[in-house]
Amino acid sequence: MPEIQAVLFDFGGVMEVFQPERFRAFEARLGLKPRSLYPILWQSPDWRLAEVGTISDGEYWQRTGARLGLHTAPEIEEFRRALFDGVQPDPCLVDLVRRLGTRYRTGLLSNATDNLPRLLRDSLGIDGLFDVEVISALVGLAKPDPAIYRLALERLGTEPEATVFVDDYAPNVAAAQALGMRGVHYVGYQALIPALEELGVALDS
Repeated sequence: MPEIQAVLFDFGGVMEVFQPERFRAFEARLGLKPRSLYPILWQSPDWRLAEVGTISDGEYWQRTGARLGLHTAPEIEEFRRALFDGVQPDPCLVDLVRRLGTRYRTGLLSNATDNLPRLLRDSLGIDGLFDVEVISALVGLAKPDPAIYRLALERLGTEPEATVFVDDYAPNVAAAQALGMRGVHYVGYQALIPALEELGVALDS
């Protein structure tokens, strides 16, 4: 196997994680059934359109707000602001990416709306953290489509076998592995470190 040359990370669920309690509180507030908010937000037909850029982030939230019983722009904006209030990238992951960046190419491969670049720059303060950013809505492709992985590899300038991909959604990891990439199913930072080391990623300073 060739030496590792790049490490590619998912965003939501890896770099940034919502705690379950946050969803429970909003479900109670909106009168929703338990465990129903996540599918409404990120498994709906509207999300599928937004994540490949067919509709904008604004249109996505207008449609989703209506499904949640929020019908005015101020109501939707207040909900969205409250949902994301205080949610920040995991500092351990940010530090890890910076450390890896001294040895390897690093990349972000995220299924997200066209608003993610603004969030990375203005709200989360990690614009420029990665060498390469591939955001689904901006390229019209979404994981697990093999084409978006190939695009990420092209931008990284690395071969699949020399690239590690980290994602919290197992089917996305499987799709990367099917192309020859080395995959890690993310279940937490503590498990990620030995998984990377097992694949040959050097983590010492």
